[in-house]
Amino acid sequence: MSVAVAVAVSGCSANHGTDKPARDHTSSGTTKARPEPKSTSHAAEPASKPHTAAQFVARARQAMGAEKGWTFALSGSESAVMRGQAPSSATYAATVHRTTAPEALEQTGTITTGKGERKPEAVYVVGGTGYVKEGAGAWKKGPLTDTEIADDVEDPVAELAAFATYAKSAKVTGAGGGDVRLQVTASGWQLSAARSRPALKKAVREVEPTLAQLRKAGVRATDGQITLRSFSETWDLDAAHGYRITSHRYAFTFLVPFQGGDITVSQEVRAENRGVFTGSVTLPSGVG
Repeated sequence: MSVAVAVAVSGCSANHGTDKPARDHTSSGTTKARPEPKSTSHAAEPASKPHTAAQFVARARQAMGAEKGWTFALSGSESAVMRGQAPSSATYAATVHRTTAPEALEQTGTITTGKGERKPEAVYVVGGTGYVKEGAGAWKKGPLTDTEIADDVEDPVAELAAFATYAKSAKVTGAGGGDVRLQVTASGWQLSAARSRPALKKAVREVEPTLAQLRKAGVRATDGQITLRSFSETWDLDAAHGYRITSHRYAFTFLVPFQGGDITVSQEVRAENRGVFTGSVTLPSGVG
């Protein structure tokens, strides 16, 4: 999630497993959501019961892939706080429609600044290309490897696939029966070292725009001085429906040294599964 927190720095010129050392919405007329999926997945239930985080992730991916698509309610917040100054903050709320065959995404929502200013945002991913429009601005287009595009895309299905690469670090709760929670936490990493950690890849990417603003404002902290105070990523899975995603949450806080104190940069994003989506995702007229 990138909500372009505006950072003003005074006093300088133009600021488990435990792994240690952020919108109101609109929706296009081409889409529709069914509030609650049927009680069974299209895929056959494997005979063996999962026990490890990797096994639960595999089952969750199978359950999510068994439906044509899904609807998620997305909410997020981002802030930069420095002692003696009012925090700079923004929130985001959106609806996400994500189809699985073909893979495509529609994300429509609103960014609200700490001053109460509101700006609509539309995000699409079609054919592996991302399209982003904020307010009255022009459409931006690019591959998902472009961080300016990727920062605006919130895709729980794709993020579950990414989570599979480091799921072995997750703490599993509830595996004895009922719903299951998978959680990865981390703290104490310097930004320079966090860059190489798979679980922290998204957090590092998401904090970069704010760090760029701080450096432009005169904050000189190096990657080796910026510290990850806390990070958590949590997946709640529905055991009664093939361990499909119930919710996904990630949150982080970085400390950026400045003038004998710290600027605290935080972000939290939560996606709630609202049920099966039976519509299709297409680009708005004139975009492409």
